[in-house]
Amino acid sequence: MKKEVVKKCLAVLCTVCLAGSMAACGTAKEGADEKNEKSQKKEEVTVSALLQQSRNYPGLQKMVEKLKEEENITVDLQIVPDDQYNNLLQMKINSGEAPDMIDYNLPAIYGLIDPETYLADLSDEEWVGNLKNPDVVTHKDGKIYGFPFQESSGVSGILYNKQVFEENNLEIPANEAEFDAVCDALLEKGITPLLLPADNWVPQIWMSTGQGLAAGSVDSAKAIADSILTHEKEFTDYPEMVEAVDTYLSMFEKGYFNEDYLTVSHDANLERIANGEGAMLFGSAGILSSIEGTFPDAPIGMFNVPFDYNKNDLLVSGLFSIGFSASKNSPNLDTVKKIFDLWATPEYLNLWFEDNAGFPAFEGADGGPMNEEVLSLYEKYSSEGKIVGEMNNYLNDIQPLYKTTLWVYYLDAPAKGMTGEELLTQFQKDVNAYMKEKQAPGFE
Repeated sequence: MKKEVVKKCLAVLCTVCLAGSMAACGTAKEGADEKNEKSQKKEEVTVSALLQQSRNYPGLQKMVEKLKEEENITVDLQIVPDDQYNNLLQMKINSGEAPDMIDYNLPAIYGLIDPETYLADLSDEEWVGNLKNPDVVTHKDGKIYGFPFQESSGVSGILYNKQVFEENNLEIPANEAEFDAVCDALLEKGITPLLLPADNWVPQIWMSTGQGLAAGSVDSAKAIADSILTHEKEFTDYPEMVEAVDTYLSMFEKGYFNEDYLTVSHDANLERIANGEGAMLFGSAGILSSIEGTFPDAPIGMFNVPFDYNKNDLLVSGLFSIGFSASKNSPNLDTVKKIFDLWATPEYLNLWFEDNAGFPAFEGADGGPMNEEVLSLYEKYSSEGKIVGEMNNYLNDIQPLYKTTLWVYYLDAPAKGMTGEELLTQFQKDVNAYMKEKQAPGFE
């Protein structure tokens, strides 16, 4: 009798559990169906977006997928190799075929194309009030023509494989002589001390960061830039600008860089530092986050630039953000603005930082798990008031020249045996011609 009662109880219990399970599954399915149904009810819209290949982050892909799933908005990402991006973008703009959304560093894009003529004014968008650092996206006319992901691009320094240092009993160098000693020790072990790719936006970090540090302060960096942009002085009038280039070139003379720097890709070098084939590279917190996102077990750290030109022991923080601008005459401008509204929310923006930790542009967003050494550097130097921007930040008016002239020279100079002074003299000619064409004061 008892057995029959137990059996009946178990049967009832199983029926209840099964019903509950089916109800739960039904609820979950109904939720998913409801979300898809809502998306399908919304009119499908496709917007075009021009994107640099190095910016095709997993987090961005997740944001795009979420838009499609929940809003029925398709972002057609037109991915372009970085070294072809500027030319293609300008061709599209000049031919009246600008994409709806334009990927670029902010505010650097304001130096590349005239924002008032070609970019939508986003100053009155609701998300602007939630920006942590509006200055990053504000044009000199006081308006905002771009949507940023970051408060800033983070700090720059020497990225290094901590395991390589530990296994070879190497200490973090405190000055240039110690840095050279570390590199020499690595060479003896058959390890490439410094990694450099053919992607010319990476080698230039040596100079843009180095010149900012060599300037000695924010005020000095601004003063140097202003005098160059008004033609009161030229690059070679400042020994500190030349010294930063010469320091970079000296690394070739000492044999510290990988021999295939003219052909190897940036992505390949990230794998090399992750697996210990190479020990160090001059880069940013963003590059470090990319390594950690792709190679989560890689023991990568960062130390500040120890070279002699950093006399005031400053730390560089990039005063720019990765972001998108909207084409002023886009037929889908309202949709692009809606995308930016959504992307400014933690629900979307957190996705961007999941595999690319950094400093979010908006309050309430989670910047992801920040590398401890990067965070420590930033907190230390910012608390001491010893942060300076990259020199590129202060020379934005000549930004369109970088990829096609200056950054190319940086890669060509070692084989040509050029000095820093010769390289900057050559670039000054480009600056003079460009600014004269723009009818800039001082270059008549």
